[in-house]
Amino acid sequence: MPIVLSVEAYSYASRFVLKDLVACFPSSVATRATKTQLVIEWRRDSVVYAYDFGALVFVNVPEATRREILAAVFRMLPREPHPPLHEDFLVEVRPGSAIEIALSFDRVVVPELGQNTLEVIAMVVAQSVTIDYYDEDAQAILDRIAATGAEVARAGRPMGRQRDLVRFTGAAMAFQAEIIGAILLLDKPDLTWEDEYADRLHDKLRYHFEIGERYKALETKLVTIRDTLQALLAMGAERRMFFVEVAVLVLIVIEVVTGFVHVH
Repeated sequence: MPIVLSVEAYSYASRFVLKDLVACFPSSVATRATKTQLVIEWRRDSVVYAYDFGALVFVNVPEATRREILAAVFRMLPREPHPPLHEDFLVEVRPGSAIEIALSFDRVVVPELGQNTLEVIAMVVAQSVTIDYYDEDAQAILDRIAATGAEVARAGRPMGRQRDLVRFTGAAMAFQAEIIGAILLLDKPDLTWEDEYADRLHDKLRYHFEIGERYKALETKLVTIRDTLQALLAMGAERRMFFVEVAVLVLIVIEVVTGFVHVH
């Protein structure tokens, strides 16, 4: 009989410090860690994967346990702007099936469940939900830029203080650096170099979730954000230069007038 496992993925704004994250899980559960990934395993088919770029993936973990862990992680990350973004998926295992890999809208079908198989599935689903999180943040920045552009079109200049615009630009730059730092969004797991089946599964899942296309779309948004902010900052700089030039001109006029009065 087929076995169906649930996969629940969550993406956070914060990057994870994996050694600190261990405290959010029961001490009796087996753990193993690399530089970028933490694995918490109750059984071979009941696992949590935590990635340093800020994603958790629960595979066949009871809901009550999952909620406890999520609450503990959220308490550890006090600066989260809102609850994590969530994505779910299914793994259907058909022992003895002639099907090597089959994908549908909500699941992947595999003939057997191995450690490498689960790790590849978890990684790609984590990448998917993380790209969605970054895309939402990028869209929020674009919406704010659009509002600023409407102000420029109406008033001929950005409204508000230049300092606020500089702060907004700094926040956008930090966001871009965060995405660039999350290099695992495009990386293959190391195990795919030694496991041909895992490599094929990884490629099929990335195609199914459109990881490459969605990441390119995100990069396009980032380029738009960067170029627009540069234009707004240049506009603000020109405005400041105009006021400086006016002030210099006024001072020159005052000096000329003062000198004229003294002469007469």
